[in-house]
Amino acid sequence: MMLQQIRCFIAVAEAGSFTAAARVLHLSQPALGGHVRNLEASLGVVLLERHSRGVLLSPAGQAFLGAARKVMAALEEARAAVEPFHARVIRIALGITPTSGKTLVPDLLMEGAAQKPELQFHLRAGLSDELRQLLISTAELDAAFCYDPEPHDALLIHPLYEEDLFLVGVPGLVNSADGPLPSAELHRFPLVLDHRFHSTRRLIETCARDQGITLQVRMEAEPAEVKRTLVLERSNCTVVPYGLFMEDIARGALCARRIVDPPLSRSLALVTRRTLPALVGPGLVALVRRIAAAKVAEGGLGWRPV
Repeated sequence: MMLQQIRCFIAVAEAGSFTAAARVLHLSQPALGGHVRNLEASLGVVLLERHSRGVLLSPAGQAFLGAARKVMAALEEARAAVEPFHARVIRIALGITPTSGKTLVPDLLMEGAAQKPELQFHLRAGLSDELRQLLISTAELDAAFCYDPEPHDALLIHPLYEEDLFLVGVPGLVNSADGPLPSAELHRFPLVLDHRFHSTRRLIETCARDQGITLQVRMEAEPAEVKRTLVLERSNCTVVPYGLFMEDIARGALCARRIVDPPLSRSLALVTRRTLPALVGPGLVALVRRIAAAKVAEGGLGWRPV
């Protein structure tokens, strides 16, 4: 029985499917399935019951999951115990979302190099839900920027700011001079949105249901650059934070209208693993909070304190 097999089992159990767990772990489904099968073979029991919509824990799997989590927690505790004896350079594996990568991370790298040169950041891009799952299920990340993260025993959540979502599109399709856009009018615009299992998409769909409207979702696309191309060149709109396309908005290539009545708002937090060493965690959180507070005070991105 190997630790990688246990990590894979926990990821599948918590994600509810091999497809979702493979995405979180950045493994192929065959490789992930092989790890889980080998674990089941070594234990001599079936841990996961497969069905058409995913997996369910068997009674043996339910019993094993709690013990498996304790094994991974003990491993992290052991790693944390030797952290103070490491060299002066401290590696921080940081998960970044598309918007935080443009608005916070450049300042974090610059100020970190000046104020805390012992911190060496290794960045991993991803979407909020995926980064949170990586923090819980693997040792690949130490901290991540996440939107409205759900609490978990393994995590500490440090709120940074609240922001509204905007309808963004090319001039003529979206006109900034028209002012804020009532959410009930979102159905008038052809949209490119994230896939349905992402938190931002769920927020938008919930608002549409509450308003009694049906959205014109022409395409689903996750990468920010793909979304940007579809908006700039294909006469589509999207619903995103202002900061994601702030350069295009500033130069007039795109226009943005804040969504209101009700506003679509999200809160960004820095989420850290509870086992992050005390020599690192508080300093990292304080640095990120200072940078976020300065951006809030500038006012250009429409962020609000939380």
